[in-house]
Amino acid sequence: MIPAHRAVGGCGAHWLTLAELDFTALTRWYPARMLRHTRQEYLPDLAVSLVLHFSPLDQLQALLDSISCAAVEAELSCVEVICVDHSCDADYTVRCRTFFETFGAETDSDNGLQISLLTPDTNRGYGAGHNLAMSEVEGQFHLILNPDVELAPDTLKLALDTLKNQHDIALLAPQGFSPSGEPSFLAKAYPSVWVLGLRSLAPHWVKTRSGGAMARYEIRDLQNEAALRPITLASGCCMWVRRALFDDVGGFDESFFLYFEDYDLSLKLARQGAVMEHRDIRIVHHGGGASRKGFRHIRWFVGGAVRFFNHWGWRWLG
Repeated sequence: MIPAHRAVGGCGAHWLTLAELDFTALTRWYPARMLRHTRQEYLPDLAVSLVLHFSPLDQLQALLDSISCAAVEAELSCVEVICVDHSCDADYTVRCRTFFETFGAETDSDNGLQISLLTPDTNRGYGAGHNLAMSEVEGQFHLILNPDVELAPDTLKLALDTLKNQHDIALLAPQGFSPSGEPSFLAKAYPSVWVLGLRSLAPHWVKTRSGGAMARYEIRDLQNEAALRPITLASGCCMWVRRALFDDVGGFDESFFLYFEDYDLSLKLARQGAVMEHRDIRIVHHGGGASRKGFRHIRWFVGGAVRFFNHWGWRWLG
């Protein structure tokens, strides 16, 4: 018999039914792929991971409140949230621990969230942080989030209903908006070197004189399509992945420290199933481009772009 998994504390839900199945014996009679999908049926619907790096705690509060509200709307009894603190700073870690203790004390005990904090010794990058978090939790579907995101109340219900009804979807992305309500155009077409420089590094006045390059990259010309549509690339600030397929492709490529690990994952998962955007699933994203975050981010951005194009193919213009 496989060992019993830990109970999900604080939410009244248990995974012990999973341990009651003798999967070792079952492998004698069922193919491994069939067995994996049988096991998936006994896993929780959803788990969530966040990677923190000196993230403002007021933004984190807003995000957790929005997850809790969306979990109630989706009728989820418990959502396990794994937070990875990549600050490698003792003071910030203490502030995080105090924050989570306060969050649990000040919110209803039935808020539907079970929060864990991981504090690795080194910051190995955004994708590596989510890989670490996902090694600590199981679920049929996994929500990868930035801490600077807020979910609409019906977000989790719409996403889970879509994933359960559309079995070919490997990755599901939302439609994003800025805090002022402007579209963020999170879904992207395959980029060129020219358009990446425009979007992430160029000042606004240069972008407005770029012709249709930005509109094509942000697929603005296709904004009037149906609610659910195929896309090429999804943003790592918010994406749902089918966990079994995420594991099949090896998760995030940890050679990307920051930037382009989400594009790389999108293309890997596109080989396993559909990569889709649901325009009725809405989030607010407070993030900004690499040029507004300093030289280190520009260096990570350029390094990630080179690695991405080396692997998937260079496109210079368009």
